[in-house]
Amino acid sequence: MKKELPITIAVVDDNALIRESVKFRLNSLGYNVVMEAENGQEFLDKLHENSTPDVCVLDINMPVMDGLETTVHLKKEWPAMKIIFFSMEDSSIYINKGIQLGADGFVAKDAPFSDLNNMLLSIINQGQVA
Repeated sequence: MKKELPITIAVVDDNALIRESVKFRLNSLGYNVVMEAENGQEFLDKLHENSTPDVCVLDINMPVMDGLETTVHLKKEWPAMKIIFFSMEDSSIYINKGIQLGADGFVAKDAPFSDLNNMLLSIINQGQVA
């Protein structure tokens, strides 16, 4: 069963400019960015106090807790949340590890923004968003 828009999204990235840019672009496309964090630990802390977003757009390289470790926690405690890695780390090692850990997709930060939207639409249209 497909969820009606707006899909709720969390943006987790240690770069404030990237977070703001992604949030602005996603909101302009009709998504609802409901949470932001600058590292995985901050995101996990916020999840314990707030409702769970449908999708997490997650950087890999961050201080305190990186995206790979964050994914392990998310899949254990919030298995229905979809995870899209959004990173400059576009080597197959990171992509394969992320998928092994349960990530639902990968978009390089230097790719056109439409790639992120297409990945979100793909996840939504597959009916995978709870």
